[in-house]
Amino acid sequence: MEKERLEQEIMTFLKERKVLVLCTSDRNNVPRATPMDFYMDKQSSNYDIYVGPSPGRKIDNIKENPYVSIGIYTPLDSGKIQGMQITASGKERLIILKEGDEEFEKAQRIVRGKRKLILKIIPEKIELLDYDFVKEGYSKFQILKLS
Repeated sequence: MEKERLEQEIMTFLKERKVLVLCTSDRNNVPRATPMDFYMDKQSSNYDIYVGPSPGRKIDNIKENPYVSIGIYTPLDSGKIQGMQITASGKERLIILKEGDEEFEKAQRIVRGKRKLILKIIPEKIELLDYDFVKEGYSKFQILKLS
């Protein structure tokens, strides 16, 4: 699939969904998967994702082991088989914002409700699975690598 088309498909998929599963691991690689609401800046064309986690294990895991995987899917009762996997790693892509940080107020306007912490996730790889792509002659599995 052409990159421009894939980017459109990814953005449409993300804008139509509100819940993701954030997967983190502690320093001993013990995984934790947490369903969460997510938000994107409607004024931007990037893929940055914002979540408002409570202080706790997820945040501790990210500080100790800065690798996350995100799963987003279309419910099966829709009749479609679609899902997305997002990968991000490193402190420059997993940004924990708190009150007083330069970017916190902007992020606070993006997420719903007053938050003490906001996690900004800048994806490095987005994998989109959509069986409808096959009907158009494309592979059902598409990958977008971001720098």
